[in-house]
Amino acid sequence: MDPVLAGDLARLPELLQAARDLAVREVAGLAVRPVAASGEAYVTPTVYGDVPGLRAAFSNWRTTEADTDRVLAVLAAASGRGS
Repeated sequence: MDPVLAGDLARLPELLQAARDLAVREVAGLAVRPVAASGEAYVTPTVYGDVPGLRAAFSNWRTTEADTDRVLAVLAAASGRGS
């Protein structure tokens, strides 16, 4: 096998992971921006157990169910599933 090709193939998992990470950040960013703009929560993209997701920070000892409902509504609207 061509040594250059072998080197490129050896890096393939690293390159695929980098592409996946970029895609996760881009897709999660679509939800992060509207939530941040709403002021309801601070959200960042994350991956847990190979599953992309969002990490939200909006909780403290005064957080109510209504607060949670507002954050969920903003996330639903950002995902296109809200009203």
